[in-house]
Amino acid sequence: MYVGVCRFSIVVEHSHSLKEKRSVVRKLRDRVRERFHIGLVEVGGHDTWQRADLAFSVLTRTRDACEAALGSVLGFVQHQGLCEIVAVRRESALFSEDWFSSAEPWHEHADGTSDDWIPAVWKDEDKTGG
Repeated sequence: MYVGVCRFSIVVEHSHSLKEKRSVVRKLRDRVRERFHIGLVEVGGHDTWQRADLAFSVLTRTRDACEAALGSVLGFVQHQGLCEIVAVRRESALFSEDWFSSAEPWHEHADGTSDDWIPAVWKDEDKTGG
């Protein structure tokens, strides 16, 4: 399976405030979620009036499908007429079939929680009362 990640910059020329830019970003985020069922996240340019950096990811069976999915989302954003895409970086990576050979065991409690995140040192302190 392939993981595709895309980060792109948009310019909202008609925006004269953060509120106007955020309105455009919100519309894009909602429309992309509705159309493609993926999350579009603002990852940069938070405090600028006319620029935003957005990102999303996809998971597909083939590299061609991955590239097509990334291109479809970018094309959809551009054709909304709300902004102009000025820079794009996208990558596709193989998440190989033998990924399980390096997977770590998952230890889950009866209630569905796990304490694997707790450092061993902390667990030792609890046992010794430290």
